[in-house]
Amino acid sequence: MSLTRRHLSLLGRGLGALVIVTCVSLTIAVIAAGVLGATALLVVGTGLALLSALFSPVLEGTWIVNFWDLPPTTVVAAAIGIGFVALPVVYLRPVRAEIRAFEQAIAGPGTPADDRHPELAAANRKLAAQAGIPEPDLRIVNRRRPESYAIGGRTGGTIVLTRGLIRELDDEQRVAVLAHEVAHLANDDSRFMRRLLVPLLVAERIEADERPTLNRVHGLSPISHGGRLLAWGVLTAVTTGQERLCELGIGLFSRGREFAADRTAAELTGSPGALASALETLDDSRGPPTQDKREYARSTSTLDILPPAKRSRSRFVRTHPETARRIERLKTMAETAKETRTAS
Repeated sequence: MSLTRRHLSLLGRGLGALVIVTCVSLTIAVIAAGVLGATALLVVGTGLALLSALFSPVLEGTWIVNFWDLPPTTVVAAAIGIGFVALPVVYLRPVRAEIRAFEQAIAGPGTPADDRHPELAAANRKLAAQAGIPEPDLRIVNRRRPESYAIGGRTGGTIVLTRGLIRELDDEQRVAVLAHEVAHLANDDSRFMRRLLVPLLVAERIEADERPTLNRVHGLSPISHGGRLLAWGVLTAVTTGQERLCELGIGLFSRGREFAADRTAAELTGSPGALASALETLDDSRGPPTQDKREYARSTSTLDILPPAKRSRSRFVRTHPETARRIERLKTMAETAKETRTAS
């Protein structure tokens, strides 16, 4: 496949993923904003009704007394407007903070490759120059499980290799894996995936919210509880389907980017067989993660070179192609390159 056709294929997958996730994001935003706003209006309106009942002679003719007489369209518009103001505070900011904390947790404890592995640092500089991007920060993390990650974009990117990966692979295989991660940065995959993950993690956060419990502390607690229960019920009901659609969009793009990164890595190193061999070795040595399940959230699987040990329930939502398919493609590339050299 030519470079132009490859870029068009990757662009098509990216646009498809973007359309799916954008539609889902808008749906989540409108529903969540409406429910949050309606809950706020319910609590405020009930409070105003109590004030009107207690101080009706004083408040007669004011907007406080006439609040519940507002047209339905005005109430709906107000609810959605209030919800859109509250939505970033309630969900978007925590999710973005979660992604930042996750990325810092991956790379933060690592040491610069120059300290212990100058040969990898030199390979990193060479591969980045070949790919036409600034040299990314290469860090070695002290974890036993063999893993590699690319975080950031074409500029200011970070590549993380674990000591487990370095122990499992030989020099040529390490460079091949490093080239794969450089390819992700060159394609700006991680930055794009970061954007795609936001609506998915918002849906996860909404779905994970516990059922509100009644706490009789204030006089309006039963009313407040009813509003919170309504909001929880509606949001929980819609997030499951929205979450699956987000997974579909992310999987659609992510699988394509893995194939593209494999091919680019093979071109950068000139050795498709080295990456195929590395994938085989890692696939045989990888077990399930020993850390807490939340530490290996979906965001982790989109960044790693291999899929998680526990396979996804459907091939349509997997973030990685089957490793055997990737190895087969790389071996085919190696055979084609060998035949070309022989013919010339």
